[in-house]
Amino acid sequence: MKLTRIFMASALILGGIKAQAQLTLGGHFYGEDAFRYSQSKISGSARMQGMGGSYTSLGADASNAYSNPAGLGFYNRSELSITPIFNSINTSSLYAGSTSKANTSNANIGQLGLIMSSGGTNGRKKRSTFAVTYSKQVNLLSNFSYAGTNNKSSMGNYFTEKANSLNVSAKTLDDEFEETTATAYYPEGMYYWAYMIDPVAGNDTKYTQAETSLPVTQTGNNSSTGNQSQWNLAYGLNFNDKTYFGFTVGFVRLNYENLNNYSEQFPKGKVLNGFDYKEDLTSSGGGMHLGIGGIIKVSDNISLGANITSPTWITVNEVFNSSIAIKTSFFTPKYNEVRTRENEFSYKITSPLKASGGATFFLPGKKGFIAADAEYVGYTGMSIKYANYDNNGYISGYEKAAKEESRIKNTYKDAVNLKIGGEYRIENIRLRLGAKYMPDPFKQKIDNLDRSQMIFTGGVGYRSAKFFVDLAGVFNTFKTAYTPYELSNTANYASANITNSQKSFVISVGTFF
Repeated sequence: MKLTRIFMASALILGGIKAQAQLTLGGHFYGEDAFRYSQSKISGSARMQGMGGSYTSLGADASNAYSNPAGLGFYNRSELSITPIFNSINTSSLYAGSTSKANTSNANIGQLGLIMSSGGTNGRKKRSTFAVTYSKQVNLLSNFSYAGTNNKSSMGNYFTEKANSLNVSAKTLDDEFEETTATAYYPEGMYYWAYMIDPVAGNDTKYTQAETSLPVTQTGNNSSTGNQSQWNLAYGLNFNDKTYFGFTVGFVRLNYENLNNYSEQFPKGKVLNGFDYKEDLTSSGGGMHLGIGGIIKVSDNISLGANITSPTWITVNEVFNSSIAIKTSFFTPKYNEVRTRENEFSYKITSPLKASGGATFFLPGKKGFIAADAEYVGYTGMSIKYANYDNNGYISGYEKAAKEESRIKNTYKDAVNLKIGGEYRIENIRLRLGAKYMPDPFKQKIDNLDRSQMIFTGGVGYRSAKFFVDLAGVFNTFKTAYTPYELSNTANYASANITNSQKSFVISVGTFF
């Protein structure tokens, strides 16, 4: 069945992005999804990653197909390359005075590139290059755990506040429940049939929490996999080895899955011994964007580059499931586990406009170079459109979400990322270092955390007349926070403060022809 917007307003966490911005009791903030799918760090070939991603004014690399297509004009021969990448993340979470650790890793193809260079004409055009590339732009890998003893509240408090905010009767929750499959139409029905909430006597649109004992032992794990990848068709021109121009079309593909597992135990329980709450969110989608760029050689030692990438217009389809399994020794429940129906929802995201400018200084004697970039990301320009459905449950169109856009502008601010990198040449050997600084893109500090990031990179390479091999490492430690649930009284719930340590190891292998 098709998901209605009222269901999404009832969803609790939807992928754990409460770690980044604030979710109100009224529903999910889709600006978080737009931000999650838009914040790229460093991508591309091992050569470019080893230099901190400072590639706006550099050329002759497959990464130019999306970073600055003008750089394709530097090619004087064709190339075929592949870039496998290994990613790992270790997390340490502090929740209610207790520390928990988790880790995860994966390996995939970070980039594929086919570069076809051809000669120019007798006029100013010296060479032209066409490129077809595939790249992973946003890595959505994540895994963290948290545990602690809460002396103030339970997630049952959240279930109760949510049910009371909707003014839905117990009779309605009974009527919409499928007893043969123990499936509720809305989350409130799941809370009710899983013995999380009870109707108030004489007023069946108001509810009380079934298990009210304290303290509560709370544990959770939140894991995510997926990426935003793209295919690029790009074309670059070389005018007399002085001026370079290029444009690109990017076809984006999004795949994301978030598994949220949460448990509570009641040592002094009188109704329940505990329960397990689970969510499974799967998102997929596709879209496109355009890019244009230029590079000018000011002198033999200095080049300047600029690139603009349009927002990505992407349609996202979500599938969401949730369930509650109870544990009790006080009575025999009719159902040990209750779930919500599998629901689908579609919406459109407009990602930020991105623009970059950079300069490269080439060392005398072709010994190497130093490059620096400034990258503007217009987060406040993100927007959301919700799908409208006809009476048959099919999408009839999309409606601009004005409230979402207002919240985006109130939550995020535009950012300017800074990158610097360099390469030193010893005959056929290349040595590389780089760094990227990403300022905090939130207008206000949430959970008292500074979410700016500093990424350090390094690499080594070998180049001959026929092939090349490059290696790179990317290292990043940053802070996030995660709130399992929120209540109207902010003093009664806790957040997990998370230290994330990310590492990526990249290898690029290519041949010239």
